[in-house]
Amino acid sequence: MSAMTLLPLPYDPTTLPREMARHYIPATDHEIQTMLGALGLSQLDELFQHIPTHVRMAEPLALPEELGYEELYRHVVTQSQHNRLPEVAFLGDGLPHYKVPDLVPFVAGLRELMTAYTPYQPERSQGTLMTQWLYQCCLAMLTGFEAINASQYDRATALVEALYTAARLSRQGRAHFLLLGSLWPQDLEVVRTLLEGTRLTYEVVPIDPAHGLVPWAALEQQALAQAEGLAGIAFPQVNSLGCLEDVDGLTDLAHRLGARAIVVTDPMLLASGGLKVPGTFGQEGEGADILVGEAQHLAIPPHYGGPGLGVFGMRYNAAHQQDLRQAPGRFVGDAQDEAGRAAKIMVLSTREQHIRRHKATSNICTNQGFVATLAAAAVLARGEEGMREACAGGRINALTAARALLRVPGVRLAFPETPFWNAFVLALPCSSATMIEAARQRHIHLGVDVSARLPGSTGNHLLLSFSDIQEPEHLERLSALFAETIDMPDATTTVALPEVPAAYLRRAPVGLPSWPQDQLRAFFTSLSEQNISPDRTCYPLGSCTMKYNPYINEVAASLPGFANLHPDAPLADAQGTLEVLYNLQEYFKVITGLPAVTTQPVAGAQGELVGLKMFQAYHRSRGDTQRDVILIPHSAHGTNPATATMAGFETVQQGAATLSGVVEINAGPNGQIDRDHLQQLIDRYRGRIAGIMITNPNTSGVFETRFEEIAALIHADGGLVYMDGANMNAIAGWVNLGALGVDAVHNNHHKTWTIPHGGGGPGDAIVAVSDRLAPFLPGVQVIRTEHGYALERPSQSVGSVHRHFGDMGHDTPAYTYLRALGREGVRGMSAVAVLAARYLHQRLKPHFPTLPQETPDSPRMHEFIITLPEATFATLEAAGISRARAIGPFGKLFLDFGYHAPTVSFPEAQGLMIEPTESYTKAELNRFADSIILMLQLVNEQPTILQTVPHFTPVDRIDDVSANKHVVVSVRLTTIPPVLPNRIAPDQLAQMPLEAIAEAIRAASATKLQGKK
Repeated sequence: MSAMTLLPLPYDPTTLPREMARHYIPATDHEIQTMLGALGLSQLDELFQHIPTHVRMAEPLALPEELGYEELYRHVVTQSQHNRLPEVAFLGDGLPHYKVPDLVPFVAGLRELMTAYTPYQPERSQGTLMTQWLYQCCLAMLTGFEAINASQYDRATALVEALYTAARLSRQGRAHFLLLGSLWPQDLEVVRTLLEGTRLTYEVVPIDPAHGLVPWAALEQQALAQAEGLAGIAFPQVNSLGCLEDVDGLTDLAHRLGARAIVVTDPMLLASGGLKVPGTFGQEGEGADILVGEAQHLAIPPHYGGPGLGVFGMRYNAAHQQDLRQAPGRFVGDAQDEAGRAAKIMVLSTREQHIRRHKATSNICTNQGFVATLAAAAVLARGEEGMREACAGGRINALTAARALLRVPGVRLAFPETPFWNAFVLALPCSSATMIEAARQRHIHLGVDVSARLPGSTGNHLLLSFSDIQEPEHLERLSALFAETIDMPDATTTVALPEVPAAYLRRAPVGLPSWPQDQLRAFFTSLSEQNISPDRTCYPLGSCTMKYNPYINEVAASLPGFANLHPDAPLADAQGTLEVLYNLQEYFKVITGLPAVTTQPVAGAQGELVGLKMFQAYHRSRGDTQRDVILIPHSAHGTNPATATMAGFETVQQGAATLSGVVEINAGPNGQIDRDHLQQLIDRYRGRIAGIMITNPNTSGVFETRFEEIAALIHADGGLVYMDGANMNAIAGWVNLGALGVDAVHNNHHKTWTIPHGGGGPGDAIVAVSDRLAPFLPGVQVIRTEHGYALERPSQSVGSVHRHFGDMGHDTPAYTYLRALGREGVRGMSAVAVLAARYLHQRLKPHFPTLPQETPDSPRMHEFIITLPEATFATLEAAGISRARAIGPFGKLFLDFGYHAPTVSFPEAQGLMIEPTESYTKAELNRFADSIILMLQLVNEQPTILQTVPHFTPVDRIDDVSANKHVVVSVRLTTIPPVLPNRIAPDQLAQMPLEAIAEAIRAASATKLQGKK
């Protein structure tokens, strides 16, 4: 396809009103003026008049002009073609590229799965829950581990989580680890970055360059020397040089010393006919204790490194009944609803940040949920034989290539006695760099130069990786390359390759089901219909920004020039992608008013962690090592205190007094930070405050008008200021964060910058910083030179928080969105989001009290909190429904009207936090407001309705108590699970008159109550 030839879009945008609306804002100019008039305003900028003038941004923003729809499509296609994809590739290095089953793009196009939120409302999220359950089951069957969580960011961060988990499981308070030096260097760098400044310690046991393995004697000696404090040993099954480690011996060594055996594996290689199952490692077959790995390649192409799919597994059997409660992240479990219908629900949630805050097992919030969904689809599409063939394909190609290349004079296996599976290292008679460039000139991406991993290497060690994607002609071109650049092969040479010991191989088939493709398509389609999408109607989750996700963004991400580019591709062939990253850096400097940006973090919570790791590095660089306190408002997202703990600010208390760690700040009666309480805390912890974390606008929807003053107080004491940018949709393009005094801020691509939530992820986040922190940015910066785009590491970088460049598969859609918005659209987006919230609040205020109660008339930004009137609470209590149990069921009443529930009981216990976003027309907002008002009337007239909600979802209210008491997180898959239909589908509810819905609710509730008698 040439730059001037466009393939037809896989959809008709003219049938999608939101898609064709300018800036994806469907409200007309007349509707906007009408809503402004209802608020007593005449212009959008008046919505921001309560914000101090000197911190507002001047216009126009220094961003490009917006692109029209066809022009935008042409632009992203052309941009993707600035990358130079190879005709043949042998890249892998921990991120192989396998064939993608046809079912995967089909499922990726099911919008109700792709755009849905994390399944906190299980009755309206059974589709998402089932797909993630299937992922857990598939991975449990492959790995032999009973419990696989619903995903981590990538393999590297999963490894960090494994170390924390092993330390929590240690009854003796052990916190030291041995890490094999044969783990991937990029993973070890993430470990180094994230463990710096924490209580966990580790040593890396170096590789023996003669054998490509960690020498057993040295490892055992170090393990014995550290035995008393040793919490775990982390080792790869297939290491970063392609060599197979002695997983049985490593597992037994860890267990002999009372430590946890943590294995890093590749689930693709565990298919039938593949490598030994981690659940059976050890001479006695008891298995490893914790499993981590990368599964991106199960489902999707490389996407220049992300979104990844971090695998995390725990044992959950008779010998390990309680270990699961120390695991990070989400698990989907088996459940039943009140009527006995089979259902799924998230279990063990009391470990998570939104409940446990600084005591959570992890700060992870958004995970890689939709990639897990696609991985489940991919494994099921392949089935038992397809997985066997994919695994065998890489093995066969590796053996074929090795036999051919080793006949070339001067080429030898770097580790001739060490078995490999589908990747191996060659020692070349020339430099690896020279060979890689010669291959590039022939449109081949040859491999990875791993010379730096081997002490004593002369720069001639080359790692080649194989999968099912290489065809016989590709191997012939590989052989021809070596013949042309090194020497002609000697056909008389006898090639002896090391055998894989039988003890290293899988002993029994996986037993994956083989379901027909048409049935799988119908199955996943039915699952999608159990969800609801912001495509259809208001999705009012407060502080979650569930806005419309343009179709064109996903088209851009899936363009082959972007999607099929490997992160180890030569930079000269990655110029299109590097230009996108460079432009994002520049755009977010403008949008935030801050001078430096990193695109590496892959979620808002990880952005927070990046900010605090930079805080620590900044203070260390100044010799200011006594700073052990982080100030956080009580109303903050749970990720803030959980992140502080994970960064190393562990909370120590003596009675009611906090000695160090997370210290909470009270809110004042106006919903903003209590200035007097803050001053007291500064005085109490003077000289020890590392920083403050403030969400702005805050979770009450109120802008912190004294933010600049607060920042000055913190800076005067030597601390730093982190702004949680979860609510940037309210202020992007309007508020200069540099002028506010912000030192670091994250922006959620999956909120403000319109990346779909995917039922729990992937997310993405950029972090912008002040001059103070610019030298400490993680990863690499893309710079523009006279020769093109290049990479540069900041002078005092904290390291890396991702194995590669972050979620490039989501950076591309964010870039596409920004090009559609242009300089006017960024401001327009935020202004209309604020207008929609304020208009909706104005409509609801006569019927519902506003929280905080003292501030009903304080200007709200993008969201607001309401509660039930006192008279309604009294009516409910008279019907046997306590105040404490009223808000959750009232939220489920939204499901019966065809909406998702708002955010309930956060940050106010009796609150409903509503965020409408800019994605809906005035008529849609009015119907939504009328629906909420009618809900209140229903409850006042028939309070027992809250005992029976929801009524029209596929399942009734789910028994979460039983699901958490008898936890089941995987089963062997045999038959396609049944899918319960909606009793009334959301699309049908959207067409019904509101009073007809109310009457149907009354009737359904009466029937349920009658059935309970």
